[in-house]
Amino acid sequence: MKKYQPSSGSEGEYFMSCFCEKCIHEKYIHTTNDNDKKCDIWTRSMVYDINEKEYPIEWTYDENGKPTCTAFVKWDWGNDGDPDDPDNPNKPFIPEPPNQLHLFPLEQIEKIKEYETRP
Repeated sequence: MKKYQPSSGSEGEYFMSCFCEKCIHEKYIHTTNDNDKKCDIWTRSMVYDINEKEYPIEWTYDENGKPTCTAFVKWDWGNDGDPDDPDNPNKPFIPEPPNQLHLFPLEQIEKIKEYETRP
């Protein structure tokens, strides 16, 4: 896949507003808790050149040629509540990255199938 790099600061801000600001991995920008982890994809995109191996492979183009982030998991911070709350009915199932080898119990296969069929 071809990696994506914004051509300007304005394009980068727009991309981040479409993905990063609406992603469950960017919880730290929506809370005041200093212990919340920051997603390092944006940082790596600023520090490394697109040709360096550390540049995020998550920023790429989709099948229609549009920029996307493959790590993006949509989360409505205003209505979906705290994703870390075990009692939250909206708590998302976040699958492992696609290139990560992961062995899991059979009962998790049903969760994965349920997640893949969610709207």
